[in-house]
Amino acid sequence: MPGTEAGDTPGAASEPPVRRRAGRPRTGILSRKLILETGLRLIDERGADGAGMRAIAHELGVGPSALYNHVGGQAELMAGIRELISDRIGSEMFADLPWDQALEAWAHRYRAAFAAHPPTIAMLAVLPLSADSITTVMYEDVIAKLVGAGWPPARALELLVALEAFILGAALDLAADPDMMNPGPRGDVPAYSAAYAARAARIEETGTSAADASFALGLRAMLAGFRAELAGLSAADE
Repeated sequence: MPGTEAGDTPGAASEPPVRRRAGRPRTGILSRKLILETGLRLIDERGADGAGMRAIAHELGVGPSALYNHVGGQAELMAGIRELISDRIGSEMFADLPWDQALEAWAHRYRAAFAAHPPTIAMLAVLPLSADSITTVMYEDVIAKLVGAGWPPARALELLVALEAFILGAALDLAADPDMMNPGPRGDVPAYSAAYAARAARIEETGTSAADASFALGLRAMLAGFRAELAGLSAADE
């Protein structure tokens, strides 16, 4: 995760003036949500290094010190941005669906939420959970459903981490150039070239993107493996 920008600490001895736009600030009332949403937009536009507290303040037309009434610093900013994305994923499917169907629906929502903001994937995937994180509440719903279905608690958490790793990789794939794996006109990789051509023909026939097809295949395989794993655990307990 990027470090705090120089001069982002409240009460710094010298804070250069921020140029405000002429006239009334376009942002309306400053709020934590507005700051976080602006930070997320700047990450999408400029990357993590372009979304520090000073950059957000400049975008909103306020001094950096004004942000600290709502966000404690760069670490809290990044944690809050993750909460924005987690809130878009949700976990309500675990209240109504069987565990495997809930995981499938959750995986699709999770992938879509992060694929909409590719620069955040590597940055937020390694960010420790904060004490009041709503992401932890989401995880609680997932784990409670799995344990209720018969998964041992430790194995349930291993399942969650394994599935998250797959989903985040799939989110990156969705944001990547669709021709990224094109081998080009090579004669020394005939099997791979034939597979790539066959996949291109399949995409043309079905209208399903390569990223979506790969995600669907991988998710089906993981869920089938999870079902088999749980069946084995249940049989061992009998």
